[in-house]
Amino acid sequence: MIIKLLALDVDGVMTDGSILYTEQGEEMKAFHTHDGLGMKCLRKAGVEIVVISGRKSKPLERRLDDLGIRRRRLKCADKTSALNDICDELGLELADCAFMGDDWIDMDVMRRVGYAMAPSNAASEVKEIAHWISDKQGGQGAVREACDHIADKNGIKLADLVNPKEKV
Repeated sequence: MIIKLLALDVDGVMTDGSILYTEQGEEMKAFHTHDGLGMKCLRKAGVEIVVISGRKSKPLERRLDDLGIRRRRLKCADKTSALNDICDELGLELADCAFMGDDWIDMDVMRRVGYAMAPSNAASEVKEIAHWISDKQGGQGAVREACDHIADKNGIKLADLVNPKEKV
């Protein structure tokens, strides 16, 4: 199976799931640079990266902009419908897609894609339906491991695609 698209949840996958607020009420999130480099290289290898999240925040939008991820569905209540719409736009089937999620809200879409993935600290029910589970936790390099794993499955070596001048 060649994976053509990786869809990612955010809280608990791209982040450790923490939500921090400043005294002014602004939301803050922490992202791992290894994940960013993995996503950039996987995109160079021809795998589309999309983000589908139930939440929307300025830090997330900034991170996605920095990574060049244009396909995103934020504040999304129905992740399965969102991924179906994206697949229709790109001429793909859900069977061509991987989805990495960590909690119950991700389970429906994970059951429908060709390859379900989870970080090591995902809910136990999520890990039960995952085809692959990262050794790392969400926000701690799990997405990078997922990118490496997909590249291996697709017969690609991501390290060969690194641009040392590129911002991650």
